[in-house]
Order: sequence, then C-alpha cells, then structure tokens
Amino acid sequence: MLSPEFLTKLDQLRIHCQKPFRGRFRGDRRSLNRGTGVEFADYRLYQHGDDLRYLDWNIYARFEKLFIKLFQADEELPVSILIDTSQSMQFGEPTKLHYAKQLAAALGYISLANSDRVALYTLAERLTTALPSTYGKSQFGRIQRALTPIEASGTTNLTECLTQLATHQPQAGVVIVLSDFLDSAGYTEGINALLGRGFALTLIHIQCQEEIEPPPTGEWRLEDTETGETKEITINEETITHYQNRQKEFCEHLQSYCTKQGIGYIRIHTNVDYESVIGQDMQRAGFIQRRY
Repeated sequence: MLSPEFLTKLDQLRIHCQKPFRGRFRGDRRSLNRGTGVEFADYRLYQHGDDLRYLDWNIYARFEKLFIKLFQADEELPVSILIDTSQSMQFGEPTKLHYAKQLAAALGYISLANSDRVALYTLAERLTTALPSTYGKSQFGRIQRALTPIEASGTTNLTECLTQLATHQPQAGVVIVLSDFLDSAGYTEGINALLGRGFALTLIHIQCQEEIEPPPTGEWRLEDTETGETKEITINEETITHYQNRQKEFCEHLQSYCTKQGIGYIRIHTNVDYESVIGQDMQRAGFIQRRY
C-alpha cells in the first residue's frame, strides 16, 4: 500500500498533539501522569514506600520536611483513525475511499513509529472496529491487512458513529476522521460528544475532482449513491454557479466550525499525490511535524 522509500520518509515524522493524554505504556509523549521522565513537574510530601532517590535534600535542609520530586511521565499517544466507508466515498478516480485508505496507512505507520497506540475504525451507518488498538512499529503489517478488504457500502450517519466512539472508547486521545462529510443529518452532535469526553480531533475532508467540477450542461438524471434516489435536472450555467456556491458554503461552514471548536481541519483533493499531502500539506497545517 505504501512504498518502502515513502516509509523511510515517514520515519522522520510525528503527529503533533499539544494536548497531553494519559497513556498505558511508556512512549515518547508527554502524559498527564507523573512518572520517571526527565522533565521536572512538581513536588509532593514523602509517603512511606516512596523511592528515596527522588527525595529533595535541599528542601529538607530548608524546611526539615521530606518532599519527593515528580517528573513528567513519557507515555504513548492513543490514536483512533476513522475511515468513512459510505457509498459516496466510492466516487471519483481514484476513489475517495482508496485515497482515505492510503492516508490512513501512512498516519498509522507514523503513529506506530513514534511508539503511539493505533486503532482503526470504519464508519457508515454504524461504527465498526477494523483493527483493535495495537502498539509497535512491527504491527504495521496488521494495519495494511486490515485496510485492504475495506469497501464502500451503505449510508452515512456521522452522529451515530462519532457518538458510539465517545460512549464506548474508555480512554480519550487523538481522533482522525477521514471523510467527505456528506451527511444530510450533519456532524456537529457527534463531534460535540467527542469534545465533551476530552478527545483531540482532526477532520480530513476528502474531495474528488469529479464533485468539484460538475458535469457539462445538458439534461441529466442524477442518482444519490447512498439512498438510490434519482432526480431529473437540466444543467446550465446558472445551475453550475449555484452548485459551486453551495459547495463552497459547505466547505467554509465545516472549516469555520472546526476553527471555533479548536478542531484541526485539512481539506484534500484526490488529484493531489497523497505523499505530497503527508509530506507538505499536513506539515503546513501543523498536524504533522518533523521529529528531528
């Protein structure tokens, strides 16, 4: 799914997350937990059984009280990657779903290479686990095997799927949603559920050239790929202008909503090479950064 040369480039990158989370294992990320890292965090009074190596004798000399030095723990970052597999993602050449799977593979590899935990989910009518949380760079093969058979089907219910994750995910962390966000019922309720649980979100909005540039003028029968509903329309210059304005409004509303909520937002066109998106666009957006 990804070339060995590209994987070598990904080894130099990491997902940027300013918000600390509590992990379960040692890793490279700042945690909310106190542990045995190298960065000083705080003091607390000595308790029986504490490691005497962390006593601060300077404070004892001044106050005649025993204090233990606490350090910032370094733990792994929990990363959940959600891929929209509704029928609308089958549109375009390459399809939006194929493009999303390539991005998911790259982001999964970056996470594993940085000692983060990665879980994969598909979302359509309901949220489905494609790969339970896994850890370690050697597990990248499992990510590829989980992504390969994923196909598009069904309708989109972003509220149901995102609320499912917020309800059943025991540990908050980073959530990456790869979708075209074409859901007539909206997306805000599900996103708000995740924000309320303390998750850090990044929405990757995937569009294909075929939906950006509408078909030429003439008589057309349009079919909704998810519901099967059809509609006879006449496409003229006025129709094209109206469509383009509505699409622009949709994208701007999604981006504005993300900005107000402190959510990362990246809009991507499938005609742009995905390696360039990871290596340039996502770094420019601050979502990906170089490790060295």
